Amino acid sequence: MNARIAVILVLLVLVTQGCITTRDVVESPKNPMNITLGQAVGAINAELASVRTVNLASAERLSPVGLRGGEVEAVLSEKLVALPWAISSVTISSDGIIATAVPATFRDIVGRNVNYQDAVRDALEKKAPRVSEVFMMEEGFAGISQSAPVFSPGGIYMGYTDVTYRPETLIGRAVEPVIAATAYDIWVVQKDGRVIYDTTQEEIGKNLFSDPAYQSPELQAFFSRVVSEPEGRGVYRFWDRNWDRVITKEAVWATAGIDGAEWRVVLTSPGDEASPAGAGLLPNASFQNLSNLDSFVRDAASFAREAGKDEALREFNDQKGRFSKGEWYIFAYDMNGTVLALPYQQGLVGENRINVRDSNGVEYIRAMVTLASRGGGHTYYVYPNPSAGFSGQLKLSSVVPVDDEWFVGSGVYLPHVDAGFSQKERDQLVQKVKKARDFAQQQGKEAALAAFNDLSGPWADGASYIFAYSLNGTTLALPNQPGLMGTNRLGFLDHYGVAAVEWECDVAARGGGFVYVVYPNPGTGNEALKLCYVVPVDTEWFVGSGIYSTSA
Repeated sequence: MNARIAVILVLLVLVTQGCITTRDVVESPKNPMNITLGQAVGAINAELASVRTVNLASAERLSPVGLRGGEVEAVLSEKLVALPWAISSVTISSDGIIATAVPATFRDIVGRNVNYQDAVRDALEKKAPRVSEVFMMEEGFAGISQSAPVFSPGGIYMGYTDVTYRPETLIGRAVEPVIAATAYDIWVVQKDGRVIYDTTQEEIGKNLFSDPAYQSPELQAFFSRVVSEPEGRGVYRFWDRNWDRVITKEAVWATAGIDGAEWRVVLTSPGDEASPAGAGLLPNASFQNLSNLDSFVRDAASFAREAGKDEALREFNDQKGRFSKGEWYIFAYDMNGTVLALPYQQGLVGENRINVRDSNGVEYIRAMVTLASRGGGHTYYVYPNPSAGFSGQLKLSSVVPVDDEWFVGSGVYLPHVDAGFSQKERDQLVQKVKKARDFAQQQGKEAALAAFNDLSGPWADGASYIFAYSLNGTTLALPNQPGLMGTNRLGFLDHYGVAAVEWECDVAARGGGFVYVVYPNPGTGNEALKLCYVVPVDTEWFVGSGIYSTSA
C-alpha cells in the first residue's frame, strides 16, 4: 500500500495466458505462506493474551483496595514495569470517570469523564476483558485500551483497569521475529479499514476506504474482501520492500484477536519479481569522508536556494543527477516529515514519515526535523544498506535546512558498528529506566539523585548506570563522571558529531523514547555505540540509561 501512488490492485480470478490466478497463490495449509501466516496470527494472539493475564492479575489485586489511592498507583506502576513497552494504565469507575492514572505524567487526566468513548462504554457494558479498536486516547495519542473488570470482594462491579499502547508496538513485537528471515511483509487492518500495523510504517493509521489514493474500484473490491472475509487470498501490484519498483505481490490473510478484537492479518510475498539486492544502488560511504559529506549537503542546500524548490527537487530525485554521485545522494523532507526527494526509493516520495522508527525504536525522521529546525546537524539510525543486500546498518546522516519549510541531507553507513540490540535487551532497558522514574517520583528529586550518583548503590551498576539531566541540559546524575555534575551539556558532541544530550532532552520532553550516542563504556574504558532510553520524571527533569554495543 502507498497513499501517494495510485497503484491498481489486480484481482485475478480467471485463468488466462500470462496471468496469475488465486489458485496459484495458496491452496495447501502446508504452503510456506500459510505456515508463516499461522505463526504470525498465533504470535499476535499470544501477545494480547499476555496483556490480558497481567491486567487480570492487577484487577484481582485492586479488588480489596478499590480504584483510588496510593496502593492503586503502585499496582498500576508494577503493571507497566511488567509491560515496559506500554504507555499508561488507568482505573475507570463504573460511571466512566478516570480514577487513577500512571505514570505520574498522566495524572492530569484523573477525574475526566470518558464515558463518551466507545471503548469505555463497551468495557463498562461487557464487564469482561476487552480489546478496544484504535481511538484517540485522553492521553493524546491514537492507541488501544486493553482492559479487565474490577469486582469488589463481594462481587460488586466497580469499574475496570486497562493498559494503553500503540497497536503497531504490540503487533510488531509479535510478527517481526516471525518474518525477520523471510521475504514476506505483513499489514494488519481493523474491519473498519484502519491500518493498525504495516511493515511499511508510513501506512499505519491510514484507512483503506477513505484515503484518496485507494479509491479505484479494483482496490475497493479487494479491501472489501479482506475486511469481510475472515480468511482469503489474492494478488496485487505494489512497490517492493525496497521502494524502487512496482511488482506483483501474492497475498493471504487470516484473523487475529481476542476479547472483542478482530484484526485481519495480511501476509504478502513478492513472488519472482523482487529486485536483486543492491541492484543499481549506491555503495557504502566511509567515515573518513564525513567532512566531505557535510560539504556535499551544504552544497545541495545552496543549490536549492539558488535554483528554487521545484528544480532542486527534480535534480535530487534524479538517480543520474548531479547530486546522486559516487557514494552519496541527497534526500529532502519538509519540516512536517513529508518526503520530498528520495531518489532510490521513489515510492516514498510524498509520504509523511514523521513517526517512523528504526529497528531499535528510534524516531529518526523526527530527529532530523528537529535538527534542521535548529540549523542542522548529525543523527544516527539503522537503515537498509543497498550495498549489503538491504540489511539494516547504522547510518550517520547530516542535515541542513534550505529554509524554514524544508531541509536536505545525506548519510554514510558505519558497517563496522554493531547496532543489533535485541528486543529482550530493549525491554530490560526500558524496565530499568521506568523503575528509576517511579523511584524518583516516590522518593523525591534530592533523594533520588543522591541514589543515582552513588557508585556503590544499585542504580550505578557498571555500564547500565542511571543518568539524569534537567530538560535544559544540566547534568543531575552521572555517577562515573562526577566532574560533569552541574554542567550544561547541550553543546556536547560525540565521536561522530551527534549532539546526544540535546537529542535526549528533545525526546524526554515529548514523553520519552530511544536515542543513540557513541560514549565511553565504564566497563571497558572504550567508546562504543550506546542505545539509550530516556523518560521524564516531571516537567523539569528526566532519567535514562543505556546498553552498549560490542563494537565502536
